[in-house]
Amino acid sequence: MDPVTFIGLLCNCSTDGNPKEELSPSLINRAFLIDRLLRPSGIALFLYSPHDVTSLAGVPGYTVEGDELVASRKPIPRVNANWTYGTRRLLNQGMGYNRFKRWAQENRIEIYVPYGFSELVSNKRKAYEIVREYDAGLHPHTEDYVGSIAQIQSFLDRADAVFIKPRSGNRGNNIFVLRNVTDGYTLKYYDQGAQRLFPSLTLEAAVGIIGVAAGTKSYIIQEGIESARFEGAVFDIRVVMVNDGSQWHSILETRLAPRNSDLSNVFQGGSIRVTESILLELFGDEAARNLEMEIRNISLGIAGHLDPLYPGRLMELGFDFLLDCERKLHLIEVNAKPGVAGFGSETKLFEWKPEDESHYQRWVYPHVKHVAGFLKAKVERPSLSGT
Repeated sequence: MDPVTFIGLLCNCSTDGNPKEELSPSLINRAFLIDRLLRPSGIALFLYSPHDVTSLAGVPGYTVEGDELVASRKPIPRVNANWTYGTRRLLNQGMGYNRFKRWAQENRIEIYVPYGFSELVSNKRKAYEIVREYDAGLHPHTEDYVGSIAQIQSFLDRADAVFIKPRSGNRGNNIFVLRNVTDGYTLKYYDQGAQRLFPSLTLEAAVGIIGVAAGTKSYIIQEGIESARFEGAVFDIRVVMVNDGSQWHSILETRLAPRNSDLSNVFQGGSIRVTESILLELFGDEAARNLEMEIRNISLGIAGHLDPLYPGRLMELGFDFLLDCERKLHLIEVNAKPGVAGFGSETKLFEWKPEDESHYQRWVYPHVKHVAGFLKAKVERPSLSGT
């Protein structure tokens, strides 16, 4: 007999591999740390792949036992966390994405992040429109990319650079940055941590290169913002908003790009820094405190704007801000599934170094503590209907 109530954790794990090797640091760290926090309350995590779901009766997966993941088979839990990327693909390999959503709703299976919300904000154009409803000037102008010179020129009339990104992002991959320079245009292409530069182009040539590389994938075009720089590099400020079941909390981290890069995403070579320290060094004590308060207040306001779309069902949000040279904030991206804050998305807890403990205290532990509180509250409350 199981001594605990299980919370499901949907993940991309197979039943014939080693999940500790297969799963990302972000997911492994959530699984082990949340399980440790909830065990004293009689709650534990059960990891399983949506690919294997066929009925309520049971699904193969893994339970957390000390520092190991042990193969097990459990009924589908009522409360489930979903931090997996590519969920649609996994479900389509099983019972099918839309069928699974209907099945979960009919059986009162709760899934956080709700699929509908994840689909909404993963579309960068729709996310832009939602943010505009909160503050029309906060998000850089964004449109669906149609591949025309006239559209690109209209963006370059407002800024010296444009970003052309996949409509649904993937770790900063497949992004184009087009700049207006003295002898024409330059185009940079970012993918898998590498970049390729096309110098001295015409707009016609740039559009042709983008079209060939993009293929049939849907893209958006976004007004470029000239970021303030630290140590000669651009940076963004990610705010991870986490709901503990009763209120929102904000956790800040800064991602510093390589010096020759337009992208600060850690998967494109960016590094994680302490936001408060960077603001202090750049702007001084008073201005840094004011900027930090502004960032937290705006983030809380946006979370409050989004929360009514799925009342009581948004567990965490990620907001990526750029700070321009005049210290104005620009929200460039909304994430439904931000990784664990700070180093929690880079290194599995079994490999953590003692000298980094202060960073885990700053970022990872508060994040996981609030998420655990949210899930615990859902276990202890009556079932909702829908996902």
